[in-house]
Amino acid sequence: MITQNITCPGIPDGFGERLKEERKRLNLSQVEMAERGGCQRLAQLQYENESRAPTIRYLNSIALAGVDLGYLVLGVRFNQVSLSDEQEQVIEAKVFEWIEKCANTMGDGRLAPDTYKMLFYLFKSFLTQMHAGDLQADFDPTSLLKNAIKVIAG
Repeated sequence: MITQNITCPGIPDGFGERLKEERKRLNLSQVEMAERGGCQRLAQLQYENESRAPTIRYLNSIALAGVDLGYLVLGVRFNQVSLSDEQEQVIEAKVFEWIEKCANTMGDGRLAPDTYKMLFYLFKSFLTQMHAGDLQADFDPTSLLKNAIKVIAG
């Protein structure tokens, strides 16, 4: 189960170490990762030592650079799974339902486009892997939604 980091609220435990792993997997320096994420090296260092929570824009930017957001945020590596059109529709309907739940926690009931995109990716990856039976038996899907709300609430 994902828990909130004590050092900086809103960061899942182990986030910084997984960020560093992903950066090294992509063979990037802190400066290069910061550039891809649209921030300075100091911010990258703070994200890696979990003293500062990253922005949604940063997360979306590093996902475009190849970072596995599912692993980064949830600690789960999602594999590519082929689904039928019908399965895709069922999963996407659930994704939109979960995104709406997150939006309803916001004061105006709306999410920024970057937040929406990140949640869509995370929720769809999670539900696809759940459908394929690739998640641990004890994985708690409610923690996914709670953590997403913590991250967007900042």
